[in-house]
Amino acid sequence: MTVASPAIIEGFTLQADWCERMDSPLYGTLLTAARDDIASGGVTSGIVADFPGDPVSAALALRFMGGVHRLVLMGLAPRLARHYPSVGGSPDDAHVVDDFLATVAEHPGYLTDALAIAPQTNEVGRSAMLLPGLLAAVDDGSDVRLLEIGASGGLNLFGTEFFYDFDSWTWGDAASPVRVTGEWRGDVPLSKGRINVVERRGCDVMPLPVTDDQMQLRLLSFIWPDQPERFARIRGAIDIALTDPPVIDEADAGAWLESQLAVDVPRNTVTVVQHSLMWQYLPDETKQRAEAAIAEAGERATRRRPFAHVSFEPAPDWNDGGGFVITVTRWPGGDSVVVGRAHAHGVWVEWGSG
Repeated sequence: MTVASPAIIEGFTLQADWCERMDSPLYGTLLTAARDDIASGGVTSGIVADFPGDPVSAALALRFMGGVHRLVLMGLAPRLARHYPSVGGSPDDAHVVDDFLATVAEHPGYLTDALAIAPQTNEVGRSAMLLPGLLAAVDDGSDVRLLEIGASGGLNLFGTEFFYDFDSWTWGDAASPVRVTGEWRGDVPLSKGRINVVERRGCDVMPLPVTDDQMQLRLLSFIWPDQPERFARIRGAIDIALTDPPVIDEADAGAWLESQLAVDVPRNTVTVVQHSLMWQYLPDETKQRAEAAIAEAGERATRRRPFAHVSFEPAPDWNDGGGFVITVTRWPGGDSVVVGRAHAHGVWVEWGSG
């Protein structure tokens, strides 16, 4: 009997709780079942017991669940598929745990290999914060050079092509295949017409090019399957990105920013660096290089060639339900403003809460 460490058991417990709190009762149920199977030395324990990293910071539970979801999406887990809304199933079934554990038992080798793949959701709902941040950072009539670190597949580089439909404001083309909705609290963002993005480019240490079918599968597999709106958004965003695939360089964020921010740009072009829920994963050295590159670009900025930094990252009190903060810094000047805070998936946004 192979029993995983208490840290691994705790990691699955924490992730089950987070999924319940973030509106994924299916994953709450299945992760709890996986946790119990691990604790009793079941097949799940044999799969995860030798994982070399920290189970919480390395998101072991989500690596495991992503592998299971890929089996469903590939048609290799028909028993479990009937419970997964991402493929038309319904999770409200007394047999969901039995079918889940049976699927795990049928594919231990595949799921062991799946643990090497870190979660990359490329959550499109985060554009609900990045787009208003961009609106706050860019003057009317400016061309925009949009750069993203931790870009994954680069889908949030296309946030200007999505339609935003909140109760108090709308923005974009209603015919867009991506409709971003949610609860909007507080002030309404600055109203601007279409933003003219002249370049979209990103970097990631493990980029997922959307032109690769296997990378598309990987992106989809990390979307929680009982959240169909998120699943539909990412499918629509992939369709948009395929019309003009972005360049996503495989690179360290610090070194990449140093090179990209040294590029000369035409007059009346604003360079914007954006990122969302990735900063905490960067090594300290990378953070220092990135911060230095951003500061130097800010010092070089002029009224004709401005620079801005838009981030959506954890707030100090995020673990207590305080959400994540949207911060906009503009140069010349370097004025930094927390313009709002929001749910990690864009379920709610509170604007003007800085």
